[in-house]
Amino acid sequence: MRLKLIALLALALCAGHIVTAQSAVSIKGQLADTAEHRDLTNALVSLLSQKDSTLIKFARTSKQGDFQIANVDTGKYIVMVTHPYFADYFDNITLQPNTPLDLGSIQLFSKLKMLENVVVKSGSAIRIKGDTTVYTADSFKVREGANVEELLRKLPGIQVDRNGTIKAMGETVKNVLVDGEEFFGNDPGIATKNLRADIVKEVEVYDKKSDQATFTGIDDGVREKTINLKLKEDKKKGYFGKIEAGGGLGKNEDAGTQNKFNNAAMINAFKGKRKIAAYGIMSNTGTLNLNWDDRNKYGGSDANMEMGSDGSIMFYSGGDDYNSSDGIPTNWNGGVHYSNKFNQDKQSLNTGYKFTKINAPAYNRSFSRNFIKLDGRDSTWLVNNERNSYSSSFKHNINLTYEIKLDSSNTLKWIARGNQNHTYSDYTGHTEYTDTLGRFLNTNKSHGSSESDRSNLNTSLLWMHKFKKPSRTLSINASFDYNKLKADGFQYSDIDYFTNGDSTGQRLIDQHTLNNNESNNLNAKIAYTEPLMKDAYLELSYALGINNRTNNRIVNARGTLGAYNNPIDSLSNDFVYNTLSNSPGLNFRLTKKKYNFSFGTTTGFSNYEQLDRTLNTERKYHFVNYFPRASFNYKIRPSENIYFNYYGATNAPTLEQLQPVRDNSDPLNQRIGNPDLNPSFRHGFSLWYNSWKMLKERGIWASARYNFTRNAFVNLSRFKDSIRTYQTVNANGMYDVSANMNYNIKLKGPNIFIGFGPEVAFSQNIDFTAAGISGDATKIKTKTQAYNFDFSVSKNKDDKYDFRINPRIGYNISANSANKESDIRYWTSGGDISGRWTIVKNLDLSSDVDLYFQQKDPKYPGNYDYVKWNANLTKKFAKNKFEARAAVYDILNQNRSYNRNFSSSSFTESYRTVLKRFWMVSFVWNITKSGSSPAPASK
Repeated sequence: MRLKLIALLALALCAGHIVTAQSAVSIKGQLADTAEHRDLTNALVSLLSQKDSTLIKFARTSKQGDFQIANVDTGKYIVMVTHPYFADYFDNITLQPNTPLDLGSIQLFSKLKMLENVVVKSGSAIRIKGDTTVYTADSFKVREGANVEELLRKLPGIQVDRNGTIKAMGETVKNVLVDGEEFFGNDPGIATKNLRADIVKEVEVYDKKSDQATFTGIDDGVREKTINLKLKEDKKKGYFGKIEAGGGLGKNEDAGTQNKFNNAAMINAFKGKRKIAAYGIMSNTGTLNLNWDDRNKYGGSDANMEMGSDGSIMFYSGGDDYNSSDGIPTNWNGGVHYSNKFNQDKQSLNTGYKFTKINAPAYNRSFSRNFIKLDGRDSTWLVNNERNSYSSSFKHNINLTYEIKLDSSNTLKWIARGNQNHTYSDYTGHTEYTDTLGRFLNTNKSHGSSESDRSNLNTSLLWMHKFKKPSRTLSINASFDYNKLKADGFQYSDIDYFTNGDSTGQRLIDQHTLNNNESNNLNAKIAYTEPLMKDAYLELSYALGINNRTNNRIVNARGTLGAYNNPIDSLSNDFVYNTLSNSPGLNFRLTKKKYNFSFGTTTGFSNYEQLDRTLNTERKYHFVNYFPRASFNYKIRPSENIYFNYYGATNAPTLEQLQPVRDNSDPLNQRIGNPDLNPSFRHGFSLWYNSWKMLKERGIWASARYNFTRNAFVNLSRFKDSIRTYQTVNANGMYDVSANMNYNIKLKGPNIFIGFGPEVAFSQNIDFTAAGISGDATKIKTKTQAYNFDFSVSKNKDDKYDFRINPRIGYNISANSANKESDIRYWTSGGDISGRWTIVKNLDLSSDVDLYFQQKDPKYPGNYDYVKWNANLTKKFAKNKFEARAAVYDILNQNRSYNRNFSSSSFTESYRTVLKRFWMVSFVWNITKSGSSPAPASK
């Protein structure tokens, strides 16, 4: 019996072996180098799955280049051959049952030979290292002389809109660094618009943490989407830049025919770790070229305050961008930059200066439809407004960062920034309020002027100490922020009131307003980290925040002798707002090879003091706030990650929201303060996923966000005789949800890149309306939905052509809980098309088209559809050292600026003056001298 069992088992094993042998096959071949006959010993031949690019088997070659891989299952595979002296070889194969595969002779190409004609791509096109995505710049073809912004438009997962604003993985990029350091401060526009793409080796995208969090390894909730441009080593030796001079003519409906000019120069002198750069721009073509979001560096009366989870107090402004402007600005700006490392990198210095002057005449027109319930009945009225204005601003910025390694255990980092801004503006305007029958309710003819000086100084000092025990650290960070605003304004308004179309009265406002605002903000934080066990760490922290703000507003009416010497007490106030916070914190972090997570909380004990020195009243508040946070990062594969983050923060009301005075700068929309406001608390959840398959050149980037706010700051509007008086109040129910995905793949047959990405967003806003001064307020919920889909196709052929088509479509919904008349649904579509064609050698024709179409609605009389088409012809000569360019902008003369805005009680459309069709002839001198062969010229 035992012999029979052994025989049966042996038979089964043999049968299994026979079946396996019949299904498994072998692969063989021979590598060949007919050009240089190099030794091909130990070249690596790998067999990868076509499904997910995983490694199945591999073999090494003999000295003659022979190789064989045996016992391979049938199916579809990728053969990859790598060797230090040869370009990588890839081929798709299919293995059939019982059919060994002979690949024959595989011809390899020497990297040295390839370098004589083409640029060899170094490494994979995209790599994912933890939460950092790394793009190899040379893997994404751009036109010769293109700037970094054009390169970013090519990178999967990154979008650059027509205003130059960059989004990466669905989030707006806040910083653009060069070799890990600021370039002209943290002004992102200078690097992306003025550095050439051909000097960049890699583009890194990641969430930048605070210096203290980077040192301790414990997340403090401070994150900013950041792009780092790593330069090629051979481009850090020598100097490069360009000088451009251009002029032409343009015609605008408001300004008539005007001379146009665009002159710019930038020079960079790089030598190893030393970078010196300078630039200057003088232009009236509507392109300011620099910065997207420098607004919070100038303080001012509209700054909001946010308390960080570590007890720090941060201010941010809701004003205009640093270099943005209505109308068609004439712009002068320039700057210098210096950075270097000394003493074997133990010391580093990064400093720079910028100035900007902008003169901008503008014309604005708006139409609004308002609808609320007054005295139990629906009321609707229309508002037409026209405004001519002029503004002039002159701004300075200086920045300095100095870091020194005192020894192997101690490091100091000092950061200082200073800003100054002088602005003058004046305006004339006319506003008409009518009912639905066209009868006047009131009219307002106004004019005025203002002059202001804003200044800001911000400095911080960070000391970092490492103990002998690994991961045991101590750090102390102290910062001071000073803001000051002095403003002087004149206002004149002539208001006529009507009933049933008949005039019932008139009111004149002729006043002079002086504002003197000042804030001092001191923050300090000490953090200690201790390793608990392998890969586990604990952080103990304590933060102190002290803020003192004053707002002195004096309003005087014109007296009988023409002087403004009659005080208006109801509009004047001297207000003080002080905050003191103490915030202990406890955080935990676990770091493993495949995943890491952290969680913790900070408790903020905050004391607020409001002092009205005009009325001699005082209010004091005490709040205990909790700042929980948690994050989790899981590495599914080396190039596939998923990341989750949660963060909570408290916002305190601003002085303007608290100050109990009336602001009648707009007599028909007057603001009053609310000293009873409580701080708000915002919860934020976010989830990211990214995946990149190198061999297929396929990438997926996806993200989702959910935010909701308790005690949110919203408006309570009261209407009487169509005049609105509003103030800030607290409310619950505010939230926003968004999700987006970006998919990119290369079709290797036709060599075409395609990408697409859906995006959805939902939000609910809250506000209140009431009739009269004492009527009951109605809570109104406004829900919005937005659905967008983006698609792109691009293809290029070296020295021949390059094109990209990027269509978009969207659908928008807005619904109001109080009045269905305000509900709206509409489609949008459009996109952009760009291309370059080399007609003959050194003669290029380039063109780009920006399209936008919006479904019409009877509520809106305006038309937002436009097609903005630009084209230029460029001739290069003297080995690409010089260029001559002829360009026409907005060929169809359709450029326009139009906006739609929705609220619970109104919707508004507005227009402003923009630059329309003009032509320009430019001459460019490209300056290049590096330690290697000359780089491609700049455009």
